[in-house]
Amino acid sequence: MAGVCVFCGASGVLTGEHVLGDWLTTIGLPMDEVAHGAGWLNMMDRPMGVSQPFRRTVTDVCGPCNNGWMSALEAVAKRVLTPFILGGPGVIESTDRGAVAAWLQKTTLVAMLVSPEEDRVRGYGLPSSEYHELYERRATQEPLPATQVWIGRYEGRGRTGSTWVVPQVVAIDGLPEFNTPQAYAMTVVLGRLILHGVRFTSTALRVDLATERGLPCLWPGDGPVAWPEGQPVLEEDFLQFSAGKELRSLETHVGISPWKAATDLMSRSVGSMVELPTICGKHVAYYPETLVDEARCGRFYDFPTACECGIGYLIETQTDGAHCKKAGPPDAIEELYASLPGEEHFFEDENGRFAYKAV
Repeated sequence: MAGVCVFCGASGVLTGEHVLGDWLTTIGLPMDEVAHGAGWLNMMDRPMGVSQPFRRTVTDVCGPCNNGWMSALEAVAKRVLTPFILGGPGVIESTDRGAVAAWLQKTTLVAMLVSPEEDRVRGYGLPSSEYHELYERRATQEPLPATQVWIGRYEGRGRTGSTWVVPQVVAIDGLPEFNTPQAYAMTVVLGRLILHGVRFTSTALRVDLATERGLPCLWPGDGPVAWPEGQPVLEEDFLQFSAGKELRSLETHVGISPWKAATDLMSRSVGSMVELPTICGKHVAYYPETLVDEARCGRFYDFPTACECGIGYLIETQTDGAHCKKAGPPDAIEELYASLPGEEHFFEDENGRFAYKAV
């Protein structure tokens, strides 16, 4: 297939580049067929069929890139990360830290190419300059400037291999929120390993960050990094974690948060209720429209709900809409809701009785 390489810009024959390296099929991970999907900015997946993991490829990369510097990063990732993916402890030496961080960034960029080109033209994707700049730095085997990466343990289920990207905005005390993102959070799960990073595309707005879970910083830094350390990421925490909601600023008066267009669920009124799409992208949930009026007056509420996929959600109303605070097994969400200290209220109509608690 002829075209232009998204990394180096060369014209010619393009090759199939694996989103997640095919070496992952040989190290002992489960290879049962799983459903694949690519999401829009609000994390609603579009189905892409059922197949074995680590088979997905994109055709936007030339042979010299695929078989050259990108292959070299895959070789480092295979050598360094395989024990962690399978759950065994170990250490990443200082000489490998940059290459592993660059591999995360390369993998993230390739994963974004799964979406159709017309989607990327409309803004679903990352700037083309990210691809070009990483290519220009290929000899360093280091990620782009203003990139921070952490490494942790994943103790969820159902994510043999997964890649997530969520745009971020920098918040400066006293200034209005930016309308466009200045960074993106990137997360890759492989077996028991989770890599989580942030790249500031507006480097002048870079913020020093840490994770709430105390995960060790892989990049930047010196010296060996032990794994696992810090609190593990559970399945019910994954959506919040991958969205960058557990990142904390180490600086005063400036911070970072997910870009609302990427994480907020868009809703609409249906009679006396509000229809809210669930994160699975296949179903909807409902809550009383009266809660919208309450939010406009500064009164906010939490309520549990669930979808037909068997996923439970804890939703919180805020001035700008309803936000998913937690996702997980419905029983766990109900227990979490029951433990909340707010006063419980009820709304009743022809659809039944709806319970919610004041925040």
